[in-house]
Amino acid sequence: MASMLPTIAEGFNNASLHGSYAVMRIGYGGYHQSAAVGVCNFDGDGRWTGTIMANVPGPVFAARAQIRVTMEGTYSVDADGSGYGSTRAKATFENGAMQEVTATFLITRAEEVGGIKVAQEVSFMEDAVDPLTGSLHMNRAIRHPDAGEFSVASFRGTYGGPGIGRGGPTPAAAIGVGAVNFHGDGSFTAVDIQNLGGTIFAERRNATFDTENGRYTVNADGSGMIIAPGGQAHLVITRARVDGMVKVCLEYFFVTNDLHPSTGNLVTTIVSKRLP
Repeated sequence: MASMLPTIAEGFNNASLHGSYAVMRIGYGGYHQSAAVGVCNFDGDGRWTGTIMANVPGPVFAARAQIRVTMEGTYSVDADGSGYGSTRAKATFENGAMQEVTATFLITRAEEVGGIKVAQEVSFMEDAVDPLTGSLHMNRAIRHPDAGEFSVASFRGTYGGPGIGRGGPTPAAAIGVGAVNFHGDGSFTAVDIQNLGGTIFAERRNATFDTENGRYTVNADGSGMIIAPGGQAHLVITRARVDGMVKVCLEYFFVTNDLHPSTGNLVTTIVSKRLP
């Protein structure tokens, strides 16, 4: 990569990427929508591994498939200290297929820890167009705390956020806002208000959906699932704080498994804890 202006050089190196990072992956510009959640681990010495759950087009029209993909690769932060870098990885799909992925990245937020500038957020711009969807993929990685553990107890209290429907032009488009109360034991209740198409072109209406008996799961790496009567979604905890031995979720990202039944959108959402 070309040398950068010295004004943005802040002493980043391979050791700046170290630890567990939540990953949000969204495709742009393709003829099919795609998104994924995952977790990657960087060793601070130029190697990384990870697992993502990719939401991709299914075998028939309007169907979706969730595919687990394991990643193993190398990375290099540019020697000029700018925080730019590159990565090359092998992606192995659960059906045995393999794909090489290369990307250019930039450390976008960091904290100094023990004399090392440790990346807290990183943006990965994949180099090639995805052959399955025609999309360009942007990945955003956010570092997890080192201490504590993820579990269903990581979610407790009320969270809220906007839901974004991807892939359907107006009027076949959906957006929404929703609030969810997690009980810390794998159950939740929620209220969503969605902006949907009306009975005639360009007319819109707000529809309210209540979830009384929702369930959720959380894995040890901060990934998990939302399970509700109206559908399911894969999630990853993107921001957390440590309280005792628990990593408390402050923000999470999810992708619905299926397309929106009214609009055909793929819905992605970043949801934040409303109070500390």
